[in-house]
Amino acid sequence: MDTSLIEHTGTPILVTGPGGGMLESENDALDLVAACGEAGVWNLLVLPEVLPEAFYDLKTGLAGAVMLKLSNYRIRVALVVPEEKAAQGRFGEMALEANRSNREMHVFTEKERALEWLAGG
Repeated sequence: MDTSLIEHTGTPILVTGPGGGMLESENDALDLVAACGEAGVWNLLVLPEVLPEAFYDLKTGLAGAVMLKLSNYRIRVALVVPEEKAAQGRFGEMALEANRSNREMHVFTEKERALEWLAGG
């Protein structure tokens, strides 16, 4: 998966790139873990362009497997998702719960707010 390293208010953040494939499996999550490790960065911004429809359908287990893998490696993740997906069904419930109680993963509809959260914690 294509990634790039940026800094936001002095905090290094790895950002998923739209040109390098989709986040479609646990192995893709491991690739992101490796990219974070290689860059020495523990903040990850996942853009909507890399999230397949299956990610938003919690029945597939994809979101849970990916988030668990990233959490196991203590990577702070900000997901940027379309507004209609952020409030949709079970995914919307998961997003609300993550934003309320999870220190390692939050869901946002705006990239700038996601960057602020990653840089602020």
